[in-house]
Amino acid sequence: MGFSALFESGEKAKYRGHYRNLLLIACADGGIDDQEQALLDRIASRIGLTTDQVAEIKANPANFPTVAPTTREERYERFIQLMQMVAINGHADANELKLVRKYGIALGFTEESMDEKFELILKHLLDGKSRSEVLDKVL
Repeated sequence: MGFSALFESGEKAKYRGHYRNLLLIACADGGIDDQEQALLDRIASRIGLTTDQVAEIKANPANFPTVAPTTREERYERFIQLMQMVAINGHADANELKLVRKYGIALGFTEESMDEKFELILKHLLDGKSRSEVLDKVL
């Protein structure tokens, strides 16, 4: 981790940790396919990560821990993005689902709240609903 990363904003640390989680989920089924890479690229762009920052996260994922968001909506948005990575190629791999549950706990969800929303979110994503549509359904 570079010296400047020690002083980055809390928001940037949250984004890097979240991107790392998405990256690890994408890799959980043996590699990153084109659809997963496209989603990673869109999210990196949306959250303002540079190419160098993405490369640093890929090279050293352990250096970027999960930092839980503070608002309920942001926690759900992050959880839905994690689920979106699982569903992007039309099926949910068991290793990916295991990681999503682990990261859901790190985001502040309880096992019960994840059990309540997990299948609903996955169903909506596999049905082709957008992230914002799913967010509206679960909030």
